[in-house]
Amino acid sequence: MKKIRSVFTVKRKEFLTPNFIRVVFEMTNEQCKILANIREGSNNKIFIPPKGVELIYFPNKGVSLNSELVATVRTYTNRKIDLVKKELTIDFATHANVSPASAWAMYAKIGDPLGIAMKDTKRPLINKANHYLLVGDATAIPVIACILESLSADVCAKVILEVPTKDDEMIMCSMANVEIEWLHNYNPKKGSCLASKALAYQFENKNACNFVYCAAEYSTVKEVREYYRKTLNWATEMIYTCSYWKAGIAEGANGQVNHSLGR
Repeated sequence: MKKIRSVFTVKRKEFLTPNFIRVVFEMTNEQCKILANIREGSNNKIFIPPKGVELIYFPNKGVSLNSELVATVRTYTNRKIDLVKKELTIDFATHANVSPASAWAMYAKIGDPLGIAMKDTKRPLINKANHYLLVGDATAIPVIACILESLSADVCAKVILEVPTKDDEMIMCSMANVEIEWLHNYNPKKGSCLASKALAYQFENKNACNFVYCAAEYSTVKEVREYYRKTLNWATEMIYTCSYWKAGIAEGANGQVNHSLGR
């Protein structure tokens, strides 16, 4: 898959809830062309410039940079790509304002630059199924929102989402028959009950085509994945898990989510 890297500038931003910020970036005509085949909800790398640095220096193999210029790399999800309005949207969870990405979003101003890299692909976020179980913490809300928007009216979905407070619950749109359960966890670094909720869920028809999607902290994802893959012996293609973060460990300097479990 072709890799795309470009510098985008902030067009506007807004608080969706007390702990979620939406940042909308302008897109040039050229950026609209190169993003035309990117699926909404797919992962991207963001390159956060150091304080006081207005240029984005993308890392290149064999090229050394002064450490004061090197961008901090984090993995995020594009929430929306609007080729008509020429806008790229990324939502940031800002609870506790402890990560470089959330801090950047908190203080970002109109015109500020951000480097963003994506893979040129329209690959589906999930496989086709009749019934879905979608499980995620605050970091997974953008991708799960995109998944729900992609579902057709003839499928069902149970969604379990964990956010800091009740005020962080959001409206989710979907044509599918969706039931959402919100969990409130102000300090997810100290543990979560997402996994226990996911393991306790019972699909109405175990013989139907069921699919599990889980994106959250490493220990939660590991527990869900092992239960469905090893205990229940589900086929690989009917479960997808992704660990966006691991308690106590920052994402690698090269932007790799080294604790990702994959499928």
